[in-house]
Amino acid sequence: MIEVRHLTRRFEGTLALDDVSFEVHPGEIVALLGPNGAGKTTASRIIGGILAPSEGDVLVDGISVRKDANAVRARCGFVTDQPSLYERMPLRAYLAFFARLYDVAQPDIRAAELAKLLGLDDVLGRKLATFSRGMRQKVAIARALVHDPPVLLLDEPATALDPEMSQMLRGFIVSLRARHRAILLTTHDLDEAQRIADRLVVLYKGKVLRTGATADIRAAGRPSYTVTFAGDPAIARDALARAGIDTESASARDGLTALRFAADDPAVVNPAALRALLDAGLRVVTLAAEERSLEDAYLSILAEARR
Repeated sequence: MIEVRHLTRRFEGTLALDDVSFEVHPGEIVALLGPNGAGKTTASRIIGGILAPSEGDVLVDGISVRKDANAVRARCGFVTDQPSLYERMPLRAYLAFFARLYDVAQPDIRAAELAKLLGLDDVLGRKLATFSRGMRQKVAIARALVHDPPVLLLDEPATALDPEMSQMLRGFIVSLRARHRAILLTTHDLDEAQRIADRLVVLYKGKVLRTGATADIRAAGRPSYTVTFAGDPAIARDALARAGIDTESASARDGLTALRFAADDPAVVNPAALRALLDAGLRVVTLAAEERSLEDAYLSILAEARR
């Protein structure tokens, strides 16, 4: 549905995007990650037909943004972190106005449908100036959906939302994926990306550092394990050190200690760790693989790029 092909964008000599390529398929959420200045918003705006590429191309639903930006815009719904609304308009009139711009049949009915979908049907007659931050973000989402686009571009949609509203928004985005939308989510919220994104694209200084399934990117790198035991942590550290195993961190709870260590070859290292601890007279309770968070994986990718 979205095909980004060798996309490059320059701003007065500054290279914002450098030969970027990735895809977003129907029924898929792809999270676009990267530090400030990585080129995330620039990429979203080019995909949505707002900016023109310097080189390369983007196809949305098979249509080139270079050849027909208007047709691309008609197929995209765009939600930003700071939506600009016509605050003097009541919600019903606002949504109906945008429905008419897209030649939607029965715009008033469409406005009512979207308001109900987002839990705003009880405020259709209220002016937007009276809406809270969360309600305004809902209005922006309704506006993006008014013409039922196959592609959604979400640029930090949960910024400044409270936890309850953020949870609601995540659930709503997932429900749109189930309706076969292609969704590109630009976010700094790694927990949000970990929860809902099927695949990730990591940008850094305008270049793609990593793409892949969220689970695969989290699993990449040196695997870590946590062993929980009863006994003296100093004895455990010494025993593991004699076995050639360096521990990275420790925590204590309910009379038990947990030590974390990395293992390039778990089939060899883990049995050696167990033998060392048992031979030292420690009572091992569990030895388990530690699930790597997306935050850990992301920071590791950036650290590697900066070396």
